[in-house]
Amino acid sequence: MQAKTIWRVALAFFIISAVLGLVLRLIFFKPIAGLNYQYLLHTHSHIILLGWVFNALMAGVHFMLFRNKSNKKFFVLFLLFQISLLGMLFTFPFQGYAALSITFSTLHIVLSYFWAVWVWREAKSLPKLVRAPLKAGLIYLVLSTIGPFSLGPIIAKIGPGSDTYFMAIYYYLHFLYNGAFIFMLISLFFWLMNEMGVAIKSTLAERFLLLMNISCVLGVSLSALWMKPPAIFYIIGAVAGLVQLVALGYLFKIIKPIWPAFKQKIGRPAQIIFHIVILSFALKVFLQAFSAIPSVASLAYEVRNYTVGYLHLVFLGVLSPFLLAWFNVTGLFSINTISKKLGLGIFLVGYLITEVMIVSQKQLGIGTDYYQLLFGFSVLLLVGIVLLALGKQQNKLR
Repeated sequence: MQAKTIWRVALAFFIISAVLGLVLRLIFFKPIAGLNYQYLLHTHSHIILLGWVFNALMAGVHFMLFRNKSNKKFFVLFLLFQISLLGMLFTFPFQGYAALSITFSTLHIVLSYFWAVWVWREAKSLPKLVRAPLKAGLIYLVLSTIGPFSLGPIIAKIGPGSDTYFMAIYYYLHFLYNGAFIFMLISLFFWLMNEMGVAIKSTLAERFLLLMNISCVLGVSLSALWMKPPAIFYIIGAVAGLVQLVALGYLFKIIKPIWPAFKQKIGRPAQIIFHIVILSFALKVFLQAFSAIPSVASLAYEVRNYTVGYLHLVFLGVLSPFLLAWFNVTGLFSINTISKKLGLGIFLVGYLITEVMIVSQKQLGIGTDYYQLLFGFSVLLLVGIVLLALGKQQNKLR
């Protein structure tokens, strides 16, 4: 199994997730007979989390370990991952959380354990600064699965829809994207710097990783503030937010001296994308820190658009563009043709416009046409992704 093949599969799921997201936008003003919004939402979230981001990260980790060489040991595991994803894709829209869909999602979790152990063993060949965040990401990946596995007992003893039920889901999401996904991205970034011969100060990087780990572990409390828990949870959440702000400062200290050399080694499209990723990540950190304020935490819970906007910021502003830029720089994915540059531009414009609309609906004074406009601009995301994924490949693998 080659990294390039895994990446192409991930892009296919990215397109599917964009189509599902567009249908979700459409249902708001034009209901479709036979389609359950909640079921489709479950499908969309699983496909973008596991089909797009998780697959793309697997491709990145595979490339760090083996370049673009085939690895027969991984082939069966990867094939089973895709079967579980296709199972979720064709069961969640019709039954939501039920026997078959839960079976396929559980299969994906179990397979992720095998993948984590396999990568942990293979990672010994990587430099220390690359290995440390990767292993942290694998630990958080395993920790996150406590959430889904606790749902069965919670439903049996307390029932679905309880605060504990939703907290288990938020626990899972926190350690998945704030833990596993973000730390694997950090590993990919450090590996790229190492490959390019761009020196990173190890002391700064180690402090950054330490602070990020502390903020990740303590930050799970931020996911519980919507329940209005005891004051200690707000204090822990505030500490997590402040620690992550300090970590952000270290990240800027790491990037500032190496940016001129880094910029010379990547193309213009990747430069633009990395700027957006850094700005989006900084905004994400500030929003997490502010969410420790009781009034802000309540507002984020009460106004659904703010939660949706935050998730889009993470997935469309940080994770997705980073992956596009990283694979472009490594040579697995080109953004050199006119169609792909156009696709990138359309995708980024779609992201920026829809993000502003989601979080600023009232401030912009958008009334009854809100969902139609949001659907229209969301089309840009799909068109951009399709042009990026299907455009002609020109560059060669490095």
